[in-house]
Amino acid sequence: MTSQPAMRTKAKRCLLLLAWCACPAVLRGQEATPPATSEIAATRPCTANPVLTYNPGKKAKKLKHPPPPEPVPTCVEVKGDSLGIQEFLQTLGREQLWRLGENHASEDMWSFVRYLGPDEVDAYADTRVSLEPVKFTSGKASVTVRTTDLGGDFVRVQISVHLQGEGKSVDPTWKQPATTWPLNSKGELEKELVTALQTRYKPLD
Repeated sequence: MTSQPAMRTKAKRCLLLLAWCACPAVLRGQEATPPATSEIAATRPCTANPVLTYNPGKKAKKLKHPPPPEPVPTCVEVKGDSLGIQEFLQTLGREQLWRLGENHASEDMWSFVRYLGPDEVDAYADTRVSLEPVKFTSGKASVTVRTTDLGGDFVRVQISVHLQGEGKSVDPTWKQPATTWPLNSKGELEKELVTALQTRYKPLD
C-alpha cells in the first residue's frame, strides 16, 4: 500500500507536468529557438562603394578647367536580382506619376531624366548657387541606377543624381545673364529611392 507522503509527492509531480504542458511552446523554447530565416534583413549597407568614374583614352585632350570629381553615389545592397530591382523602380516612377524622359536601360543600368517643378527643385537641390538670389521655375534630375551582382543573391545598387535648375536672378542691382545652373543634390531624391527599395525588399511577416 502506498504511503500518504509518497502519494502527495506523486500528485505534486503531476501538477508540475500539467503546468509545463499548459505553458505556451513559444515561452518554453524562447531562448533556444534560433531566429527564423525570414527575419534576416533583405537589404544591407554596401560592403564597398566605388566611385563611378569615366576614364578617357590616352588621346583625349586635357581640359584646362576639369570638372569636379564625381561624388560618391548613394549605395545599398539588396537581396534580389538586377532586372527585378530595375523593374520595381520603373514601376515606382509610373505609380508616382514622375515626368520622365531619356530612358535608357540595360542589364546592369537604368538612366533617366526626371523633370521637376519649382517645389521639387527646392526639395531635392541646394539652390544657393551664388551670392545673389535666383528664382527657379523648373529643373531636371539626371539619375543613374547601376546594379552589380555580388553573389549570395545580393546586388549592389548605386544611385547617382545630377541636378540642373532653370530660373532667373532676382537681384535688383546686378543680375547674372545665365538661366541654367548646375545644382548640388541634397541627397533627398537618392534617399527616396533607397527607402523604397528597403520597404519593398524586407523580411516576410
